[in-house]
Amino acid sequence: MQKEGCRLSSFVLRMLALVTMLIDHTGLALFPSVGLFRCIGRVSFPLYCFLLVQGFWHTRDVRAYGRRLLLLALLSEVPFDLLIFGRTVSGVEQNVFFSLLLALLALYAADALHGRPLYAFAAHATLCLTAMAARVSYGWLGVALCLCAYYADGRKARLALSTGGVLLLYTLSLALSGVTRSWVLVSLCALFALGPMLLYNGRRGARCAPLTFLFYAAYPLHLLALAALRAMRIIPPYFLH
Repeated sequence: MQKEGCRLSSFVLRMLALVTMLIDHTGLALFPSVGLFRCIGRVSFPLYCFLLVQGFWHTRDVRAYGRRLLLLALLSEVPFDLLIFGRTVSGVEQNVFFSLLLALLALYAADALHGRPLYAFAAHATLCLTAMAARVSYGWLGVALCLCAYYADGRKARLALSTGGVLLLYTLSLALSGVTRSWVLVSLCALFALGPMLLYNGRRGARCAPLTFLFYAAYPLHLLALAALRAMRIIPPYFLH
């Protein structure tokens, strides 16, 4: 039997998701030739999707939750475009909070259409297609990962099989779309997110207003900070140019 001390609260998962996201974007912005940064960063998004489901189950007001995600998506879009594309406006890809917002809508639909599987499937498929058409980060993957955690309903084996299968399917779709083999291999590292998910103990852990603000504000703020650091060219390898 596993000791409770080895189990992880949602606070620990949030910190892990945040740190791996920072590592990912630091590699993208400042050390693009070092693949290890991006490999570590693949853990972040599946964890954020898993945590979104926990938030959905525990929130008192789903609509307020959705409004917060929408506000952060709008606030983060310019910093995201600056860091990823080097300009203030780009339609190539939308930031990850738009992905999470669509995933939250999928969870709401799953709850509202409980007992009506055909309607639920139609709603989920529509949201996946919307994610692809809107070119949000990770496309349909955010909706799919959140639904995996939702329908697993705390059952570890079901969570592992469904989430692992969806991540492998997404990686296969990348390979078929013509991305480089190296990026396909990097994308496989998202499977390592299963470890922390399966160690989740169902508890929130440390929780207070400043921490909640940190978790939300960290996304747009770190994008701006990394874009500024890259523009100043004070971190290798940029200072050599």
